Amino acid sequence: MKKFLSILIVGLVLMAISASPVFAGKKKICKLGHVNSPASIFQFGALAFKEAVEKELPDWTIEVYPAGGLGGTLAMIQGLTLGTVDIYTEFISTFAGLVPEYDVFGVHYKFDSVDEYELFMNSATFAKMNEKMIKTNGITCIGSMRAGSVYSQFSNKPMYTVEDAKGVVNRVAQMAPLVKCWNAYGAKPTSMDWGEIYTSLQTGVITAIDNPILDMYDEKFHEAIKYVNKTNNLYNMISYQTSMAFWKQLNENEKDVFRRAVRVASIKGALEVEKRLDGVIADLTAKGIKFIDTDPSGFKKAVQDNINTILGGNKDAIAVYEKIMAKDF
Repeated sequence: MKKFLSILIVGLVLMAISASPVFAGKKKICKLGHVNSPASIFQFGALAFKEAVEKELPDWTIEVYPAGGLGGTLAMIQGLTLGTVDIYTEFISTFAGLVPEYDVFGVHYKFDSVDEYELFMNSATFAKMNEKMIKTNGITCIGSMRAGSVYSQFSNKPMYTVEDAKGVVNRVAQMAPLVKCWNAYGAKPTSMDWGEIYTSLQTGVITAIDNPILDMYDEKFHEAIKYVNKTNNLYNMISYQTSMAFWKQLNENEKDVFRRAVRVASIKGALEVEKRLDGVIADLTAKGIKFIDTDPSGFKKAVQDNINTILGGNKDAIAVYEKIMAKDF
């Protein structure tokens, strides 16, 4: 009997060893996607994030999919909601419309610096917005990455004042507040996926695109334009938006590691931008592209005068906008 019990116990132990660590010898996978090129700061940050996570959690593999490898913008947002995409790195203004308050991220000229933007992202006001995003869409923000993310405009027309924006056909992300800001300036904004922009600039379907200089340079948009208008119309950070279906599977230590990895990516990303930006500006200048110091005053007034229209009468978003403008968040 004792021999039988010993054999039974040994057998159970062996079964436990082979069955209990489901992940023993098997990597845990996180699928991280973005729509930008493999040469972009998005990819640089994603690889820094991957390195930081895998260093602390050797049983994890972060699979990085650049250039829409997991789908375009709308497909990845849907993937986050459905749990088929784990992390999507993107400017948070892209998520305007999913939660009423998020529309504020599509409003131009609300922050004066990336520092101020980062303060807001760490505020109680944003924490409440994020909680609503979790409840309504199953998506959470686990951190934001600095990326030299002040917007300028690559264009075939110089833009000295808001008057020069009239009639400009510019690509804008498919978010109503972004479109309505350019409408307020008298431009003719049009929405299209990121992957369509280069050809559209070449063929004249659009004549302008606003984004951070490095993002547009890495996508080679400068090959089809003559001017960089320093409009400084939008400060942004790369947001690490994460599916709650994925996030709930992580233990607390893993969650801490993922959050720290975003901070590592942010520090490295900021240093990379600092290292590269002057050289990129010098290269663009050498290519004959002119830099215009755009006067923002008329743009700012157009936004403030039309904020109700820009935010579609959205009282929740307007309340957040007013908090930001009052520096009370």
